[in-house]
Amino acid sequence: MLGTQAAAAGPEWLQYVAAFAPLSTLAAAVIAGWIAWRTLAQRREADRRDQWWQRTQWAIDLAMERDFSRAVVGLITLRHLADSDLCTAEDYEMLDKIGGAKIDALTLSEESASRSSGAPTPTQPAPSEPGIPGKVPPGPARSVRGDLIPVDLDSRGERVFAASPEMAKALAAADRLVSFAAVRHHGPHGGGSSVRRPSGSG
Repeated sequence: MLGTQAAAAGPEWLQYVAAFAPLSTLAAAVIAGWIAWRTLAQRREADRRDQWWQRTQWAIDLAMERDFSRAVVGLITLRHLADSDLCTAEDYEMLDKIGGAKIDALTLSEESASRSSGAPTPTQPAPSEPGIPGKVPPGPARSVRGDLIPVDLDSRGERVFAASPEMAKALAAADRLVSFAAVRHHGPHGGGSSVRRPSGSG
């Protein structure tokens, strides 16, 4: 009698298995499809990131050019690329430093004018040559000339003077890049690595 009941239960169990088999196949297909979609999405994201980085490298090389017009194009491009969702916190820090390095290169170059904090006024004489008191070095007097263009650097809270309109544009573009990257990296109230506090502040 027990054998008869077991024999009768056997086909019923197989029926349940047979009924759920299509659902198992469907679940396996859904999981496999999700894995394939996820892999494809990750590959596309990696390709987008690679293309972004190639454009960024091109823009960095352009931004560091001595030619002001080419440098402005590179800096504006970097500012545009910084607005991408592909930009990471490390990228923002890198762009902040690149913009700061460009500002330093412009303001410390021979073509740049003295900063307002250390620049002599038009009534002050030009500095003497070291070791020869009273002798003015050859060339134009190093005073604040009327043809210098003031540029306010919001990222550093200071004003510098550009010797040409092209240089002023390059300084402004670098300042915008630094300000944007610093805000994205540290937030609106955070200080970027290129921000210089005025002397005398705590």
